[in-house]
Amino acid sequence: MEDVHEKRPSYSIPLQFVGVKGVKMPVAFVKFGGKPHYTLPVFDAYINLPPTMKGIHASRHYEVIAETISHFAMKAGKLEDICESMAVKLLEKHNYASQSYVKAKGEIVFESRVGDSDLISFEPCVLIGKAWASRKEPDGRIESRKAIGASVKGMTACPCALEYVREKVKVLVNEASSIKLPLATHVQRVTGTIIIEVPKGFEFDAMRLVKIIQESMSSPTYGLLKRSDEGEIICRAVFNPKFAEDVIRSMVKSVIEEFRDYPDPTFFECYVKSEESIHKHDLVAKQRGTIGKFRHVNYSRS
Repeated sequence: MEDVHEKRPSYSIPLQFVGVKGVKMPVAFVKFGGKPHYTLPVFDAYINLPPTMKGIHASRHYEVIAETISHFAMKAGKLEDICESMAVKLLEKHNYASQSYVKAKGEIVFESRVGDSDLISFEPCVLIGKAWASRKEPDGRIESRKAIGASVKGMTACPCALEYVREKVKVLVNEASSIKLPLATHVQRVTGTIIIEVPKGFEFDAMRLVKIIQESMSSPTYGLLKRSDEGEIICRAVFNPKFAEDVIRSMVKSVIEEFRDYPDPTFFECYVKSEESIHKHDLVAKQRGTIGKFRHVNYSRS
């Protein structure tokens, strides 16, 4: 019986990405912060399709995801390594494809100390794994590359509104221009995301990305806070006001400094979403490029 997938399509147009999206697999262990963590990863897996084929063998995508997860079962693997293994196996299963792409997301919860107190809070973090594989001519060898990312929430305090309130208070209390009171402003819940390529021969823990994101915001946020801790976080944020644009610039600068030993072609991307408190819309800032592109930028204040 002729395989319908092997038939010629009505229009001989090649397709860049065809695959499955949102495949959930059983709980797996991933390495994060030097410890194994549980996660329920969700996978997207794609290949390219030549103009001579009507469709992909979609079941092979699911088989590759399931087989790879089984291989890593009960082992503390890294999400980017799992994705890379899947990307390579996709091309091994689909001999008609020359490109593959796999993306995975999984939420984990890690312990975090609340500021300078003795409180321990459990904080959520979304881990992101990505991998690409390509079949090279003329020998058909498969080359791959991978990336790891992290996404965490924090907060920002608006510097613009803060200055307005500061000037208003000066008039009301007739203070000098050097007033340093922790005045009011509106604050935002902000999500920061960094994804960076892991070059061949390099390994690192995604916790480094979490620290960069948290340190780039006005203040981290926590699930557990006592009254005094709440006050400290508010003061910290108001004394460190930032726009979303400030946050992403700080993230880019820190990525370049933290991974200064990475080769110039290493790509990365930063993303900030600010859920505005006094507006009915959100604000987004993005930046992407290579380590080499930003390595020699002058970050000093003008």
